[in-house]
Amino acid sequence: MARKSSPPPSGPSNAYLISFGDTMTALLAFFIVLNSLAEEQSGANLHRGTGSFVQALQTYGLPGFFSGEKSPQSVQLQEWGPLYITPSDSQEEGSGGDAEDNTDRRRVVDFELESFYRFLNELERLHAATPLPDVLAEATFDDLSRVPSEAPLLGAGLRETLRQLAPQMRRPETRIEIVVWTTTPAPSAWERAVRQSLELRQEAVRFLQLDSDSAARVTASARTWISSSVTRPGASIVLRRVDLQHESIR
Repeated sequence: MARKSSPPPSGPSNAYLISFGDTMTALLAFFIVLNSLAEEQSGANLHRGTGSFVQALQTYGLPGFFSGEKSPQSVQLQEWGPLYITPSDSQEEGSGGDAEDNTDRRRVVDFELESFYRFLNELERLHAATPLPDVLAEATFDDLSRVPSEAPLLGAGLRETLRQLAPQMRRPETRIEIVVWTTTPAPSAWERAVRQSLELRQEAVRFLQLDSDSAARVTASARTWISSSVTRPGASIVLRRVDLQHESIR
């Protein structure tokens, strides 16, 4: 029986291409999985370089194929690429200043915090402020009657409270604050409460017949009543005893 002749060779085998393609696909999938598990995925580490090849270049240095007239740094001609904030291992030497100022020049700036500090500095520059003394004791006397809209605003309840607190004003550590409570923080309600508190302070100073030094220890303010279960008073008188010793030290 005659043997079947083998077909003529059609060329080199391409079986290795299938194996190479499968290998590259598996490697690509492997690196995709590793990248998805990485803590930092913005590309900053890839941009900065953390491998041994980059470390070898930085340690020994290779001339490469760039001539002396060309720069080894790539230049973007069409559009800007992403900018990565990466720490630098090199230490920059400042032109002046102490050693403590040059230890760490990298500082993360919080825009909102910096704006708040700038606002406080500008406020302190425009308006002189002094720290308040420490409060040792405090008592509040509420008047549930409504504050009149026209003068005189000092009602019978507030007059009786001020009459009982008059002996306390002889002590230099005594402070009195007259508070007018408003229902809603609307602009009209705020303006009315502020005006009433200032007028109540003036009437209280005249009622107690205080001199200029004692009158300076009587203040006024307007506040919003936030409690819905407790009846809102019309006005309150807050009596405080402060620490004059710490105030003098400051």
